[in-house]
Amino acid sequence: MSGRTIVIGDVHGCWEELQDLLRAVKATPTDRLISVGDLLAKGPDSRSVIEWAMRTPNLECVLGNHELRLRRHWRAGTRSTEKAHDAETYRQLSGIYDKAMTYIDKWPLTISGPGFMIVHAGFDPAEGLEWQSAAQLTGLRKLPDGRPWYEAYRDRTLAVFGHWAKRQPVVRPNAVGLDTGCVYGGSLTALILPERLLISVPARKVYVEKKNWDEPALAGVR
Repeated sequence: MSGRTIVIGDVHGCWEELQDLLRAVKATPTDRLISVGDLLAKGPDSRSVIEWAMRTPNLECVLGNHELRLRRHWRAGTRSTEKAHDAETYRQLSGIYDKAMTYIDKWPLTISGPGFMIVHAGFDPAEGLEWQSAAQLTGLRKLPDGRPWYEAYRDRTLAVFGHWAKRQPVVRPNAVGLDTGCVYGGSLTALILPERLLISVPARKVYVEKKNWDEPALAGVR
């Protein structure tokens, strides 16, 4: 596939903002679209988001912590009650739940490309990716010493991630965090590669209240 690689931050069922972002980046069928995960849950329209994903052949997705939780229960034949919003997610997926989960069941935990790798949350740079659990790859924010994992990351391969909602993207020479809290009334952000261009669109409204935002240290993408 020719064209650009466009990495999309945490959508969380924010269908209208996803459409705004796709228009803003001028996405085409020749672009490689990659989701950092958490397409679903919390927001107003997970159904439209996952239906779009299933009909978009140039889209790839890594598992987010919300998809991982739903998949675990789906494989066990149960319904999750771990999060207050799970019942609403099931309601939104009514009629397409099994089809959606069959699709999500095939998502990998990481995706790689020329000079970059995608993971939903993070990883311990002291350990090889192959040794890290699904829970860690979809949930890690800080290392045992309290540092954000990306501050200990030294590899030159660009690590692109989501999961950790901040008002502005995390921008470091070798790591970019794209969760800018759309579902919390922030924005939805994409990273265009190879030029490393960040594009954001504002949320239409606050869907979920968020009390605290962790502000990143900006250090210039290069």
